[in-house]
Amino acid sequence: MDAVNATLGDAGVRESIAPSLPPQTDYDEFALIIDHLWLLIAAFLVFLMQAGFAMLETGTVRQKNAKNIMIKNVMDLVVGAFVWWGFGFPFAYGGGDYSGNAPNGFIGASGFFFIKGYDACSTDDNHPSACLYPISPSIDSFAGWLFQWAFAATATTIVSGAVAERCSFLGYVIYATFITGFIYPVVVHWIWSPYGWLTAFRDSPHGAWVAPGAVDFAGSSVVHMVGGCTALVAAAILGPRIGRFDADGNVKPMGPHNAAFVGLGTLILWFGWYGFNPGSTLALSGGFVLLAEKVAVGTTLAAAGGGLAAICCCFIKDKHLDLPPLCNGILAGLVAVCSGVAVSEPWACFVIGIIGGFFEFGFAIAVQKMKIDDPLDAAAVHMGGGMIGMICGGLFGTRINTDAAYSTEQPCGAFMPGCGGKQLGVNVLTMIMVAIWSMGMGSIVFGSMRLAGILRISPEEEHAGLDASHHGGSAYDDGKTDPATEFEK
Repeated sequence: MDAVNATLGDAGVRESIAPSLPPQTDYDEFALIIDHLWLLIAAFLVFLMQAGFAMLETGTVRQKNAKNIMIKNVMDLVVGAFVWWGFGFPFAYGGGDYSGNAPNGFIGASGFFFIKGYDACSTDDNHPSACLYPISPSIDSFAGWLFQWAFAATATTIVSGAVAERCSFLGYVIYATFITGFIYPVVVHWIWSPYGWLTAFRDSPHGAWVAPGAVDFAGSSVVHMVGGCTALVAAAILGPRIGRFDADGNVKPMGPHNAAFVGLGTLILWFGWYGFNPGSTLALSGGFVLLAEKVAVGTTLAAAGGGLAAICCCFIKDKHLDLPPLCNGILAGLVAVCSGVAVSEPWACFVIGIIGGFFEFGFAIAVQKMKIDDPLDAAAVHMGGGMIGMICGGLFGTRINTDAAYSTEQPCGAFMPGCGGKQLGVNVLTMIMVAIWSMGMGSIVFGSMRLAGILRISPEEEHAGLDASHHGGSAYDDGKTDPATEFEK
């Protein structure tokens, strides 16, 4: 009896102090917090990929150009943030224009510099923290903007590797602005916005030309094919580095000056890919945490498959194991799985990685046979891997995974029983159109700069190195005579 009275007494005390406790967060508000936090963390991871690209590219180029390539990688973020804020994000995700016209399937037309991009915020007493300000972004959350900016920087950085060691800084600034501000956002609008003509995330009938839309979950075409196709065109128009090919057209080796940077950069990129792919769920609530977990596993297996395929090819061709082919194979596997990672089983992701690694290795050889100098094999990794990704995204999607990641109306992969080839057809169409757009616009931008004489540095500057001729000296203090002083002489 004393125990009962004590229990009742405790209950009475709890009831007496309950009004003084802070209000409890309900499920909807908690889900909102978790989803936005997840998107922010994913954005930070994708941002870290820029460090991976910087290390990979800096290690691959010759020592005399190390500072130049590092400056360009940092500038990708600096220039990209401004351009994405002003033009890129509105072109990618904006709906109709300010005159009230309906959205179109080609390009967005609202939200420039966040102007008129706000709506009145709800003042629901049940969710006070969801209305910290009297207005909220109507074009997307700020976390969404940050996440997509990191993606845009990735597309631009891909090109910097293909034009390394001979592209002028003015040429770099111009092409980085065009890619971030126009070439890449248009493809984003096609495939990832609610209005695009190839989107699988259609919220309205406006602009929908192709149903049911492309399966490109994390950007095999949107990010990597845009960067890779533009990189191939850029390298071809810019021309090879001096001494890259001999008089008979044979490739002369120009190996990385720091293999440790190459390996470290690849590992940082692999780590950042866990924001790139799992973060593309855009949420964890509503069961999406399970999808994010599966995507992380598929991402890991694809990287392993790509690395194994590439190192085998390297041994067969060169009779030894080398680091750059291994790293490129890993990256090709990661690129290839971006499209179908959410709709494929883990075993299929491993197979996609293997196919991507084999294809990248052959693609890199083919580019060299065409006398195109791509120091980072950027076109092979990102264009080649992206093409494989789009094809495999239409082949390996199972019904249950497609329902979970997209909807029951989205077709599944052609290799799966009862699915048919509709999704494969849409994905191949998407691959072709992205290649035409990226290579066509890249030809205009880089061709115009070459005609204007502002694309490539002089032979004297190239021999001395960009660090000495443009950036005041070497990236490394080796105690020797300053090459910048020698260049001035």
